[in-house]
Amino acid sequence: MAELNSPSTSEPTRARGGGRGKSRGGLGKYLRARGRGRGGRPAEFHKRLVLEDEELIDLDPDSEEAKELQKKYQRRQLASNADRYVEPEPELGSDGEEIREPEVDLSSFLAKQRLSDVSEVTAGVPQVDDDDVDHELAHISSHRNPPSTSQKGRVQTIEWDAELEEMSREKAAADASRDLKARFRAKSEKLRAKPLSGRDRKQGDNYVEAPALPTDAPKKEPKVEMEDFLDELLG
Repeated sequence: MAELNSPSTSEPTRARGGGRGKSRGGLGKYLRARGRGRGGRPAEFHKRLVLEDEELIDLDPDSEEAKELQKKYQRRQLASNADRYVEPEPELGSDGEEIREPEVDLSSFLAKQRLSDVSEVTAGVPQVDDDDVDHELAHISSHRNPPSTSQKGRVQTIEWDAELEEMSREKAAADASRDLKARFRAKSEKLRAKPLSGRDRKQGDNYVEAPALPTDAPKKEPKVEMEDFLDELLG
């Protein structure tokens, strides 16, 4: 039983990865260093990457050119964050003046660019052949009617006189009366549409209208009384 449970010494032991599945280890770094695929260039660390057609010139480390390149591309020694914004001092020539890079003359390039722009614009506009145009209807013009002058945007000044003042007052009075009528109409409709409560309806059912009070009959005029008397005699 002990022999069955014990692991076999003939099989090589494999390191187990932390994740599930096959342990990849440092496969990405290995492929980058070896070069991916067939014919891939392996990465050469501590060397400047050059193209295939570019020639790599080995400089003598003691030469002035190598020292200049090393000084140009070396890491800056920054003591604080303010050192990042310190501009380097300009280089001075033998006469004590600042060495400046020569300005590039772009006049010929700009002239060529203008010519190319003009040629592109002219090439985009199709040329009309005069032989393909029918001139029989040339007397009929599409602009026979003169263009209407638009009144939009014109500023007109109006003189304020007594007549305009009177018209303004009449308009204000009409607007006020219309507003007042509308308010009263809305108020009456609201009162008319208001439902009666149960108490008011009960009081309305028990209400009996009282008879009219006796009043003295109005005295007739003498002329009317004489006519009534003659009617009674003749009748």
